[in-house]
Amino acid sequence: MTSFHPFANLCAATAAASVLLAACGGGNDSDPTPSNEPGVLTVTASTLGGINGIYGNGALNLTDVDKKNPIGAQPEVCSFKFDGANKVAADTTAFGDIRYQPNANVLYAAFLTFSGKEYAIASSDNTVVARDRDQVRFENTAMTATDGSNNTIRVNGIVPMRTNRPAGC
Repeated sequence: MTSFHPFANLCAATAAASVLLAACGGGNDSDPTPSNEPGVLTVTASTLGGINGIYGNGALNLTDVDKKNPIGAQPEVCSFKFDGANKVAADTTAFGDIRYQPNANVLYAAFLTFSGKEYAIASSDNTVVARDRDQVRFENTAMTATDGSNNTIRVNGIVPMRTNRPAGC
């Protein structure tokens, strides 16, 4: 006679779900897809050569805006990713991960990569979440490299958002 153990079944189901999520890249993460929305970012005051310039010579690729409510001390955020911001007159591109709290008018976090180096916003100052215009704006926003090198940049520009956003996003 085979004994039934509910904990063993729960563990097996959890392991199967973990394998499925890992195979799909995890939860709702997806790659940006083409949009009809133009976006442009201008990088200035870079402490690292070759990064200053204009990124975005057409429509950007975007993911849907997703509402995430993590367990623990991190707040609920609306987040999306973009790529395809090609540098004008150069063979490099910019991409990013943008996060803001529901109903907030400024960014919670932003990670933008220019010429292979990732930068994060130093604070939400000089950022705008303009839901009515379906865009996020950077207004001379200070960003610092995430690799500990202390390289910095200033960013001006617009990243569009898809219109089909969850409530508050």
